Amino acid sequence: MGETAGRRRWRLVILLGLVAGVAAAAVGYSAWERRKVDRLLADGERALAAREYGQARELLDRYLAERPADAHARLLAARAARHTKAYRDAAEHLRRCRADGGEAEPIEVEEALLDVLTGDERPVPALRERARRDDDLALVVLEVLVQHDLDTYQLGYALDGFSRYLARRPDDLHALLGRGFVRERFLDFAAAAADYRRAVAAHPADDRARLKLADTLLIAGTPDEALEHYRWLADRWPDRPPVRLGLARCLRRLARPDEAATLLDGLLAEYPDHGETLWERGELELDRGRLEAAEPLLRKAAGKRPFDRRVQYALARCLRRHGRTAEADAADARVQQLDADLTRLGKLQDEVLHRPNDAALRVEGGLLFLRNGEREEGLRWLQLALRLDPDYRPAREALAATGLAPASPGGGSGFAGGKR
Repeated sequence: MGETAGRRRWRLVILLGLVAGVAAAAVGYSAWERRKVDRLLADGERALAAREYGQARELLDRYLAERPADAHARLLAARAARHTKAYRDAAEHLRRCRADGGEAEPIEVEEALLDVLTGDERPVPALRERARRDDDLALVVLEVLVQHDLDTYQLGYALDGFSRYLARRPDDLHALLGRGFVRERFLDFAAAAADYRRAVAAHPADDRARLKLADTLLIAGTPDEALEHYRWLADRWPDRPPVRLGLARCLRRLARPDEAATLLDGLLAEYPDHGETLWERGELELDRGRLEAAEPLLRKAAGKRPFDRRVQYALARCLRRHGRTAEADAADARVQQLDADLTRLGKLQDEVLHRPNDAALRVEGGLLFLRNGEREEGLRWLQLALRLDPDYRPAREALAATGLAPASPGGGSGFAGGKR
């Protein structure tokens, strides 16, 4: 028997419902897929802002695999690639960004930044001028210029760049640590401590900022205040040698020598050749007037840290008090040479600001750094001299004496704050 009209109508209603359900599911799945792709872009932007550059690059590349014509995402991917020193990939992203109608100025700025990072100094003056504007692109420029200025030891420019960055982002951890580092290089420890204090206030759980503040307070603050921060660190990382050494230094300055000695002896049992700990332990014996105990500790410390003016001076004091006049005079001469080199490096620092393209200044600075045990910094200065003048014989001869072939220095990408 044939179906009744009512049964046919019900079958049609059910069929239409199934079709509508499938369509709704398809629409829902499509919307979910769009949201999933959108989330890749948002997560990539967040990773870039957090300076997690490898993660940012991976997320943005996945996003562009789905939406290759997104010019904004291309620009962000170029930045992420630049930060990971994948300069060819960054240049390709910028080429495609321009082809897809990306905004001209950010592309041109990124191309100029790539040029600087690969050794071309010509865009630097224009980038400095662009960095004076009060917008987010200026911050992008400043991050590269500050690293460039740190690498080329133009610390005045670096200090100005950090300050400009912090005017817009006053709580940025990397910028605060970086400016503190530069201020230390200028021997302005009170200002450095102020930056580290701001960093701790804004990022109280960051152990790097806390340790830098504690170390600097031993120079430009009080041992009581430094002790508070070392204790905070010791509660969380009690076995870390820098924390234990810092605690001992505070206790010695607070006239608690027995507690300081216990900490220092524990460190020396684990690290018997650590120069700073040997020096501190020798100073403790000097405080107590125990010259026989202090002398071998300070001699060993001076051997481990031949370029540390503080250690050499402590040894000279000990020898003179011990009546070893000839040896004390030799140690004093060493201190005077270190002081003279430090004074000359300070003057070179000022001269480089006014004559940044003078290869002779770079060679002189490089040789001074090498003579004072700062090999990496010395090599950087010599290589910078060759970047300025590839045929400059004194730079080539100085580099040859180190056993290295001439090479161009590689720029970083982002705040150093690191060279700490």
